[in-house]
Amino acid sequence: MKSIKQAIKDFDLDHWARSLRVNSIKTNVSKPNIIHHRHLEQANLLTKEVIAGVPQIKVNLLNSCEYNGCTASHSGIHTRQETKILDDVKPYEPVMIEDDQGKKTEDVSKRPDDLIIDDDGLWVPVQHRYTFGIPCKFCGLINKHLLDFKNSGLTSDAIGKHVDNYDFEEGLKQLSLDFVQGKHQGGLIYGNTGNGKTHLLCAIARELIFAGKKVRYVSHQQLLENIKKSFDKNSDVSDPRYSWLDGVQVVLFDELGFFRQNEWSRQTTNELIHAIHAAGVQVLFASNLTPRQMKQQFLDIRSISRISGMCQDFKFEMKGEDRRASDDFWK
Repeated sequence: MKSIKQAIKDFDLDHWARSLRVNSIKTNVSKPNIIHHRHLEQANLLTKEVIAGVPQIKVNLLNSCEYNGCTASHSGIHTRQETKILDDVKPYEPVMIEDDQGKKTEDVSKRPDDLIIDDDGLWVPVQHRYTFGIPCKFCGLINKHLLDFKNSGLTSDAIGKHVDNYDFEEGLKQLSLDFVQGKHQGGLIYGNTGNGKTHLLCAIARELIFAGKKVRYVSHQQLLENIKKSFDKNSDVSDPRYSWLDGVQVVLFDELGFFRQNEWSRQTTNELIHAIHAAGVQVLFASNLTPRQMKQQFLDIRSISRISGMCQDFKFEMKGEDRRASDDFWK
């Protein structure tokens, strides 16, 4: 009777896999379409809900498509198995023969044709098979990006905002594309209220998240308020300064300069800018103030140097009119 170790060694995995394919129950799952990240609202995957009076992003995750071995997961990140075969080598154990005097020598005729001989010894090529799960690109990967979108800090204002429905000013589209592609370490867009800065940040966030980047969207005033709330011992808000950049690759910093100015808020703002610079993440700032106004009102000498260094190739003044209001309405 074979030992368990010998039985495992003799097990023909390839034969078993072929048999499984031949004898498995056939299903008629057709190849699904991949839902584009700019059509999430149309597919009802990205919606809005109100919780405790506050509008929130709501994501409706896809069920497992069951195509090509896709297996459902309670997390929503459905996976399918993928196998990789990697070439490697292992030490060759010579076949020894013993003569009449009991002396052992190698039977060189038993050496395999593909034997590798080098200064470190004798080796034979082997192949290692690795099987692992990856998110299914038709459902699990989309769900993963949806969850990342919800957890990025974006507000419900991001619903319906993407590059297909954004009216770019001349020169801004290429700068934005270059930023998404990682060609700019930083950027600064500024201009009057309502001319599309937040819309653009939300659109860029969507492109980055569905390209696999970890994004953090913050509003200047809200970030400062959350830091202040953490000072209250009775509050369940933790200080975001200890975690807001953890694992983050891109920061979208909205409404820079829109905050209640005092010594604490100015000092904390500069600390946040220093942290972004020290982390080496990409950053895109949006502000209603001009660079000169920011320099005069709240930036210290280090922040002035760091912002100008990070954003030197992407500085854009938005000159469009208010897209939300019009003079005709207020006549």
